[in-house]
Amino acid sequence: MDRLTDVGLGQDYHSITLSRTTESWLTAGVDMQSRVARALDGVATHVEVIGSSSVLGLLSKPIIDLAVGLADNEPLQPTVTRLEADGWIYRGDAGAEGGHVFVLEARPWHRVAHLHVVRYDGEAWRDYLRFRDLLRRDPEARRRYEVVKLDLAQHEPVDRRAYTKGKSEVVASLLQA
Repeated sequence: MDRLTDVGLGQDYHSITLSRTTESWLTAGVDMQSRVARALDGVATHVEVIGSSSVLGLLSKPIIDLAVGLADNEPLQPTVTRLEADGWIYRGDAGAEGGHVFVLEARPWHRVAHLHVVRYDGEAWRDYLRFRDLLRRDPEARRRYEVVKLDLAQHEPVDRRAYTKGKSEVVASLLQA
């Protein structure tokens, strides 16, 4: 966990700060992806690094985002059990707004990673990957997204739910384009 905070990852729960995603963050994301894949071997179909922290140079909260894809017939409980054994904290079902959400903390209320468990190849899974890939390849999409994020971070500096909800309109718009 210290290695994650040493590269600048982690944020207290009631704060929103944005920094540019670095090579070190990308490496940490791949390492985290491998860690989760090992923990869920035989249970999860796929694990992907997603979100702003997977796009070099993009403004991002210093938190790694991951998506775990479960097969349609795979029950959730084995995933919860294995992730909790690996140090993840289950925060509940956010439904269409994020699937089953887990957090990894360096210390209480100081998050270094978010993980979203969704159905593999379902709409949420496809949207996570499409949005990540769009941000990686399209400078205009990155610019539009950053403008909204900066505005929200200034107006909602301690309300992460409002910040996340505020991003949903631009995300939907970019995915439709």
